[in-house]
Amino acid sequence: MLDIAFKQSQISHMRAMHPLRAYPNDDGIGDIPTATIVNISGGVVSGDIHKIKTVVEKDTSARLFNQSAEKVYSSYNNEKSEILTEIYVDHNSWFEWLPQETIIFNNAKLSRTIKVFLKKKAEALIGEMIVLGRVASQEQVKDLFLQDKIYLYKDSNLKWVDIILLDEIKNAKNSKSRLNNCNCFFTIMLSVNNPKKYIEYIEGRLSFFTEGEFISYTVVNEVIIFRGIFHEPLVMRKIFAKIWQELRSYKRGLPNKMPKLWWI
Repeated sequence: MLDIAFKQSQISHMRAMHPLRAYPNDDGIGDIPTATIVNISGGVVSGDIHKIKTVVEKDTSARLFNQSAEKVYSSYNNEKSEILTEIYVDHNSWFEWLPQETIIFNNAKLSRTIKVFLKKKAEALIGEMIVLGRVASQEQVKDLFLQDKIYLYKDSNLKWVDIILLDEIKNAKNSKSRLNNCNCFFTIMLSVNNPKKYIEYIEGRLSFFTEGEFISYTVVNEVIIFRGIFHEPLVMRKIFAKIWQELRSYKRGLPNKMPKLWWI
């Protein structure tokens, strides 16, 4: 369990229980207050339930990211693991939920839910990345269960729901309408108060934002969504970072950089 809150330029509250921890992270370039999450157990095993609650108070900018890729190990006795995240962003605030890859091992079972609650003038940049199998060891994922859900509420109204369900993984990977033989994918979701300006900017540079293997961009209920599927995790990371940096720096004037620790 991890319960963390940000207020203005600092972490105002933190309570953590094994195996989750969080530590301040400052690259010394004048970026927004940032903390990094550490899973000291080294991964997620069957039956684990991890709960994360993040509160960003009024007139505050903050960012939270994982220290390293999250590994979801093979299931024992067919038990699922759960990761439950709730994010609350108050008026006139900005929050970034910056992911590392979640690596799903063969025979792993994971149910993950992210719920984002934005007040009327709050803004957020939310992402997730999934890798199927340990690519470095050439693991072939033949069986897994993944249910990955993201809910976004703005001023108490549901604006976006995204549910990824992978069960019979072989069929999903072979399907041209699903993974098209790719083994990794990302989602980036941006909710801002003036989406029209962002949309005009993105569409004016569409070739920049959609350069890659298979990348799509859409707008639903004024929420901007990017999706990408890839054959190589390293390629995915580089393109994810390019899009993320551009979105955070445009209009808000934030550094066009990822945290140094994110690249390690």
